[in-house]
Amino acid sequence: MNFNSIIVRYGEISLKGKNRIRFELSLKNSLERFLRDQHLQFSDILLKKGRIYIKGISTLPQLDKVLGVYSYSPALEMEKKLSVLKKEALKALPEIKNANSFRVSCQRIDKGFQYNSMEVEKIIGEILLSGSRTPVNLEHPDREYGVEIGEDCIYAFFDKIKGFGGFPYGISGKLVSLISSGIDSPVSTFLMMKRGVEPVLLHFKISESDVGKLFKLKEKLEEFSSGKAIKLHIIDRNDLFKGRFRELFGDQKFHSYICILCKFLMHRKAGEIAREEKAWGLITGDNLAQVASQTLKNLYVYQTASRLPVYSPLIGFEKQETIDLARKIGTYDISILKSQGCTPPAAPKTGVSISVFKKILAESGLE
Repeated sequence: MNFNSIIVRYGEISLKGKNRIRFELSLKNSLERFLRDQHLQFSDILLKKGRIYIKGISTLPQLDKVLGVYSYSPALEMEKKLSVLKKEALKALPEIKNANSFRVSCQRIDKGFQYNSMEVEKIIGEILLSGSRTPVNLEHPDREYGVEIGEDCIYAFFDKIKGFGGFPYGISGKLVSLISSGIDSPVSTFLMMKRGVEPVLLHFKISESDVGKLFKLKEKLEEFSSGKAIKLHIIDRNDLFKGRFRELFGDQKFHSYICILCKFLMHRKAGEIAREEKAWGLITGDNLAQVASQTLKNLYVYQTASRLPVYSPLIGFEKQETIDLARKIGTYDISILKSQGCTPPAAPKTGVSISVFKKILAESGLE
């Protein structure tokens, strides 16, 4: 089916009460920035009763990259008359004929339209059935002919393309994301972006190959930021340890504590940067008990270092769930590229008490 408009639907935004219009306008602005960033031509973007309509567009954009979009449909916009809809429905017959079954679904946003949804479905369904002889299947159709009766016109479409939903990028505020070049932290950053967060990325450099992957991950995340650049801070891990990482790693007293020391220093530095950036907290890729440093006791020790809220959206995920989402957003293939990452100690401490950690931190000279 040819199209000249796109119907954009959203989910949670519709539950926002008095703040709803602010979220709707933010999503509208995100869509406009995205389309202009992609150099796509359109005539207008209209906000109407639970929908956003992109008018005068002939190229289908990847609107699943715009956070806040629940689903979207390339649609044929026509005059608001049943006679016009009946005529246009005949043009859909070739596609209906190629299907094993079909149904017609109508949503009447304008309740003042002379025919209700069931009447429109029956009228258009009979036209398509008589012209195609394709069986009707109301439960599991092979093709679905959608009709939407809007305030100003009628839209007809076949496809509903799923988006990620959530909230428009940046509407919730800013957080500093501790991001590595691995699988977890880019996914946790994306999940908070989906909740309307603007992330400021903070990476602790171990090698140049690691940083190379990081820039690729940043570019991938920017596909979901509606044309806005994402800020990145890079700090050398050795600077974090005041030039003493190798010395402490090789010292028997500190060797098994090196992971939790590193995490503590990262969080402490992240807190400083968050205050400079006027951010409201931190994002981490922590996953409970996945590795030695992420036990409940160890998380308690280092997540207090920033003196700010810490958001860890993957905390209860199975690893495969994280991998599946990484593949879906396009970060997985980058994250698994070989690079020189950190080498953990042979027997890292898994349950460090706060009193023991304070002693170790003081003795390390990093307090």
